[in-house]
Amino acid sequence: MEQDFRGLGRCTCCFWAAVAFDTVGLSVLLIGVFVTVFFYDLLIYAGAIIIFLSLIWWVFWYSGNIEVPVNQRGLAGIGGAVRRFSTRLSSGIRNS
Repeated sequence: MEQDFRGLGRCTCCFWAAVAFDTVGLSVLLIGVFVTVFFYDLLIYAGAIIIFLSLIWWVFWYSGNIEVPVNQRGLAGIGGAVRRFSTRLSSGIRNS
């Protein structure tokens, strides 16, 4: 039984972190552009860097919402070996 994820998907915390980074970054950037302070260049650069760092959260949110059908999931690598071992172990426990 799978859950039905609607709206923001599975990774809502990553979504809201990305939105927060974008909001703070844009605010700092606009303060650096429109407010007359002697360190305006620092604010412009800091705002741009914060907006750039929000891309990390957007990638986490996007990749966390990618769905792979069960029949297309590969059993290769260490994850597949662990899955096969746990399946064999749990079926052995159930049968005994």
